[in-house]
Amino acid sequence: MKIIYDPDIPATLRSSIKDVIKESIDAPCSCGCDEIYVSLRDENRIDVKCYDCGTSFFELEVEVNEERIDS
Repeated sequence: MKIIYDPDIPATLRSSIKDVIKESIDAPCSCGCDEIYVSLRDENRIDVKCYDCGTSFFELEVEVNEERIDS
């Protein structure tokens, strides 16, 4: 199974997302595609869907800690 991440998904979250996907999805989509697309839906919601047909497998809610650097 190939996982494609939207560029807006922080690299620090990708391994955690990958683990959840591997635990939750064990077969290709009903359309036959075995590629997963992970996109940022809202500021803290990630959508995991079929890359080919767009069927959503599930959504994840994440907490993103933003660090501010004052100069």
